[in-house]
Amino acid sequence: MTNRDRTAVRRGVTLLEVLTAIFIMGVGLLAILTLFPLGALSMARAVRDDRAASAGANAAAHANAMDLRNDPNVVTALTTAPGSVYANADPEGPGYPVLVDPLYLQLGSASLGSVPPQGALAPGTPGVRRCSPTYVTSPRALARWFTVQDEIAFEKMGQPTGNVNAGLGNAVNRPGTYSIAYLVRRPRASSAAMTELSVLVYANRPTDSVGGELLATYTGAALGKASSNTVALTFAGDKPNFRKGGWVMDTSYSSYAKGGATYGTVNGYCYQVAAVTDTGTNSMMLELETPLKADVTTLVLLENVITVLDRSTSWKP
Repeated sequence: MTNRDRTAVRRGVTLLEVLTAIFIMGVGLLAILTLFPLGALSMARAVRDDRAASAGANAAAHANAMDLRNDPNVVTALTTAPGSVYANADPEGPGYPVLVDPLYLQLGSASLGSVPPQGALAPGTPGVRRCSPTYVTSPRALARWFTVQDEIAFEKMGQPTGNVNAGLGNAVNRPGTYSIAYLVRRPRASSAAMTELSVLVYANRPTDSVGGELLATYTGAALGKASSNTVALTFAGDKPNFRKGGWVMDTSYSSYAKGGATYGTVNGYCYQVAAVTDTGTNSMMLELETPLKADVTTLVLLENVITVLDRSTSWKP
């Protein structure tokens, strides 16, 4: 064998080939590692959606079992006009909606999305009145009927967390991540036989102070028109971190004349957001999943609501 033949024999790989192989392997590993957080995020969303559906179905069953639609406190709220500034509901037309929400009622929030009157061009709105049913007489009853009690908090070593209460022994700590509220309204104010109910399921709702209910700036002009599925919002400060899939509630007030009398009502409709578009420093455009049922002048962003389940009317047990 000549010297030329011996020099042509390859006895290994070059450094460039090693570096190229390492680069290709690194890219592949990064792609695989990216799947782990995406998978965890998908699992978290699946768990949340499953809990929301289960909590909503259970809450609707509880409302039927406790006859929430005919609870004396709820009936009183449904049949009483919200103050002398606003007109009574038309007996033959839709009544004022009521939010059965004892959690925030006990924190001092009597209504959701209220705006004081600002003159003839901006009559304001009483918002959606909050009330508490008669069977919520204690914090324990509130937790039982308006929070999901299936969860248990655990320590790092795997034991359930808890504290010792007087006379109760070692109580398991239930964080109450998911909570419930009911939106109740009568399509015909004078008829108790037709009372619609929707279940609002919250996740990580603040429990020590009222929060997660951001009111869009009220200008007296329509933020969105009936039959449209877009709403233009303006805020006094920075825009909220509101994303696709969130929920909003229309708390606009409207009045009309009929037979020589003036009647009024609050819309009280919930819509899910399909897309969010930034339109300025303190403004945004919301695209809704369904068209607006009425003109919107006041809108509340329900930052902690993860689903709204319409249960329409039901029988009285």
